[in-house]
Amino acid sequence: MTSCAVEHGSAVDAAVRTRRLLVAGGFVLSLVLFFVVYRPWDLANAFMIGAPFGRDFANFWAGGHLALTGRFDLLVDFTGYNDFIATTFHHDPTDQLVFSYPPILLPFLVPFGALPFGLAVLVWTVLNVALIERSARLLADHDRACRVAACISPATVTMVAYGHFGGALALLGTYAVTHAAKRPRIAGLCLALMSVKPQFAVSLGVLLLIAGRWRAVLWSLPVTLGLVGLSLAMFGLKPWVNFLEWTLPFQTQLVTHYAPEVLKRTASLYAAASLLGLPEWIGYGLHFGVAAVALIGSATLLRRVGATPRIVALALLSVLIALPYLHNYDLAVAGPAVAVALFAGKPGESRPFLSIVPATLLWLVPTFSLSFDMLAMPVTPLVVAGALLTALCGETIRFATASGRLICPPALRPRLPPNEARTS
Repeated sequence: MTSCAVEHGSAVDAAVRTRRLLVAGGFVLSLVLFFVVYRPWDLANAFMIGAPFGRDFANFWAGGHLALTGRFDLLVDFTGYNDFIATTFHHDPTDQLVFSYPPILLPFLVPFGALPFGLAVLVWTVLNVALIERSARLLADHDRACRVAACISPATVTMVAYGHFGGALALLGTYAVTHAAKRPRIAGLCLALMSVKPQFAVSLGVLLLIAGRWRAVLWSLPVTLGLVGLSLAMFGLKPWVNFLEWTLPFQTQLVTHYAPEVLKRTASLYAAASLLGLPEWIGYGLHFGVAAVALIGSATLLRRVGATPRIVALALLSVLIALPYLHNYDLAVAGPAVAVALFAGKPGESRPFLSIVPATLLWLVPTFSLSFDMLAMPVTPLVVAGALLTALCGETIRFATASGRLICPPALRPRLPPNEARTS
């Protein structure tokens, strides 16, 4: 065995050890902070509502439950709705929630609203973690370690703590990006289902259009109309009137007028700029400038390189960073793709997706996000945006160098494994 091969083997072993340390350490740290920060034993006055995990699932369960009983006006009655939450779950009435979702989500919530809350939150959580695993399987079917990493990542733990449906969105988004070219009908169906969070569907639709996957976007339109029709058939016009007259203006006001107590928990660059006291025009300019670079860059790589795990990770992170209203638990949408991009080795990919420092920050930032939020420190959006742009730059250079479009200095050229170096 040559010294070069020995050196390469040692580097691979070191990379495996680093991966294991980062994955295991991130999971343990997430669990520790879960108990320290969220205090899951105190359901009356602390973070959790109704169960030791899945805080915001109380929102989803209440939406399905109230839809079943026809009490749609309560969903847009801020005081009455929070009185219902406080009374039902014996929770602090000053801890306020808002049901901010369009009526097309209600048909999916009704089955959960029909169950006892404890059983419903358990089924919801297990289902979303299982969908995280399925999302990773789309990108790394034969890499069990990557799938485990995705399921126990800090982003997944944060999703479980908050009780959101990041697993469902991760599977839909990952499938839409990976199959938009060859299976536009099914990809369009996935994009339409993502319209339960309209901002996600719009952002992903823009990326697919830039990447030339317009057929998937086109197929999503009739399916979206079908979902609207389903909600109208099941619940009538009233929920839509309420959504358009109260919910949508309320959410828009939160973003445009920047409510600090709400948006300090928002992981967008616009929120970060506002929190730092920058003028609104600078905040919007920074946010949408970075969003444009990220969406165009990742879409270009998707079109030219294809839907590799790294490109899918870049695409989904770009979709997220483009949203002015983004929460830390939403990072689970890109979590499986990020896990595979960071930890799945591919022949010839000697350059890592991210070096150890930005990779560690990106992997761990969901764990610390709530702590940073409490201190009004916009660390999460800066870390996510910085890691995304760093990875995007690296993959662009790698593609341009490999295709001969860029004359790269020797120090920056990707190092090939020994066997490939001898045959080149």
